[in-house]
Amino acid sequence: MRKMAHNTDRRALTSAAVAAGVIGVLTAVSLTMDHSRPTGAAGIAPAAETATRAPTVTTESLVTTPSSETPPPTEADDPGAAHIEPATIPDGPLGIPGIALDAYHRATDRLNVEKPACEMDWTLLAGIGQVESNQGRGRFDVHGNTIGRILGPRLDGTLPGTAVITDTDGGRFDGDAEFDRAVGPVQFIPSTWALLGRDGNGDGVADPNNIYDGALAAATLLCGQGGSMGDPAARTRAVLAYNNSLAYVANVNAWAHGYAVNSYPLPADLPEIHQPKPIVEPPAIPERCPDGWEGEPTAAPEPALPGEPGHPVPGCTEVAPPPAEPTPPSPSPSPENTPTPQPPAPPVHVAPVPPVLPVFELPCIAPFCVPPPA
Repeated sequence: MRKMAHNTDRRALTSAAVAAGVIGVLTAVSLTMDHSRPTGAAGIAPAAETATRAPTVTTESLVTTPSSETPPPTEADDPGAAHIEPATIPDGPLGIPGIALDAYHRATDRLNVEKPACEMDWTLLAGIGQVESNQGRGRFDVHGNTIGRILGPRLDGTLPGTAVITDTDGGRFDGDAEFDRAVGPVQFIPSTWALLGRDGNGDGVADPNNIYDGALAAATLLCGQGGSMGDPAARTRAVLAYNNSLAYVANVNAWAHGYAVNSYPLPADLPEIHQPKPIVEPPAIPERCPDGWEGEPTAAPEPALPGEPGHPVPGCTEVAPPPAEPTPPSPSPSPENTPTPQPPAPPVHVAPVPPVLPVFELPCIAPFCVPPPA
């Protein structure tokens, strides 16, 4: 994968240094960390809420609630949005899906142009994608969209470890018009997505269900906390803005280091995170059968590979074409209608036609050219 070969040694050393530094940071702050409230930037809810002593009830949206007709934010003014062509991309280290690896690299390259001081590292984005959704369960279409929506728990305060966040998107992204739910492979709450959502694949739509868009938005959130991702303290502060949990920070850094050196983290490096697991919403069942098919759809069709025809919709049966109308039989010959055989006509002599030669128009060359009339 691009930039990976010549950066492997430097990334491995950087991740190892960061991992060692983070241990010291976590040890230093673990005795003084206030777990009673999120530590995200003003107006931004952490992408994954953690347990609070008293759930904070959000009485109004963090941003203006978009209507169901309002499209998500686009990046028409951002010339850096590159169109992602459909492609089959090989898997990366530790089995990370190739299309996710490509998304993390592209987001890293873009943020390092926009904010060089951030020193974003693709392995940090990969660590977040692994902890949040197991890399989208490894199921993406050729454009980077997840196969089925990945939704976090309903943020209505009924589950331990969740805050209360009333609806901010009219159910546009999470399908819930009463309370918000984290959405997509990197788990963005709709209110946060309204502020930080990015169009990472240049299709004109910022969709949290797309790994290119989600990776760029996650990098934007992390860099927005200030400092270099190579500095353990700044990196810890940035990841805590994503999820206010030191165990979460340890898991993300362990996986980031694992991707850098192509080695799975040890169980001791992955402390338990007290957060509900995301819910996978299956693809929607079609409302009706395709043209030329009959029946009632019972499930969504399996996704087809690039270049292959789509799979049939379960519950639908192809309609057989109507049988062709039979040709009426011709009347049987009888002596009355049998024509009298006639002698063959003498052959007609046709004179051969001489072949017509093609005509070529040649350019006029002086001095043989006749000058045009004045």
